[in-house]
Amino acid sequence: MILESIRRPLALLSVAALVAGPPSALPAQAPPPSKAASVPFELVASNHIVVKATINGKGPFRLVFDLGAPVTLIGNKAAEESGVVAKGAPKSFLMAMRGEGTIKDLEVGELKAKDVPVIVLDHPTLKVLGGFLGRPLDGIIGFTFFARYRTTIDYQARIMTLEPVDFAVRDILKDLPDRLAGPKVAKRRVLAPGGLWGLTLGDPVDDGAGVAIRTVRPGSPAEAAGLKPGDVLTTLDGRWTASVSDVYAAASGVEPGQLAEAVLLRDGKELKVQVKPVEGI
Repeated sequence: MILESIRRPLALLSVAALVAGPPSALPAQAPPPSKAASVPFELVASNHIVVKATINGKGPFRLVFDLGAPVTLIGNKAAEESGVVAKGAPKSFLMAMRGEGTIKDLEVGELKAKDVPVIVLDHPTLKVLGGFLGRPLDGIIGFTFFARYRTTIDYQARIMTLEPVDFAVRDILKDLPDRLAGPKVAKRRVLAPGGLWGLTLGDPVDDGAGVAIRTVRPGSPAEAAGLKPGDVLTTLDGRWTASVSDVYAAASGVEPGQLAEAVLLRDGKELKVQVKPVEGI
């Protein structure tokens, strides 16, 4: 169950970056190298492919290679060390996002790639996976990289072979928010819990990992489950809670009398509890 809970968010982590704000066009991309290149990889305990790469001559950095991710992203620390972003660049409250950047030179195994578009943010799933594996992860390589190559994976030999192809990478960052938004019709959506939980929320924490719990009402389902003021709510009923609206959206899907798992951070340690909201207003 632990591994499965890590695998599912990784397939969606880049989508979370896409809907965080309207992106600009992708930078111009140089043609890929003219011959196939071999890239060794590590198959970690969660069955993710992890490679060591240098970014703009710095590193090595440990990156997850995910053929299903629609974008490529790296964390703030790696982005600063490699010069993808300036150290003083502003961060948003959501996962410390800094928007888009470009890796001028990416080297992994025999492969050398230029002008790889990336999103810079600290996604909590990578932090959780890195903690589970005992070594930090610096980012994830996705569609905007793999679309340039025909990729063959030899799991037994732990080798990938990437052969350049003539394919123009579509500007998925520009198109996807409009597709998600649907028709240009004014809409109003009211988010409300499906039952009574008995807590109030504070502000999202600085690193975007969750939302602080401000108060817990005596005798409430939240108190019965062991929630306390100061806890940081990171997921609710299997959904990330990086903002207050995320918490309301997750709570709206839980019916009164239904158990829902809440994942908390308390004194730097992760804690999982079961909460059963009740009927009430």
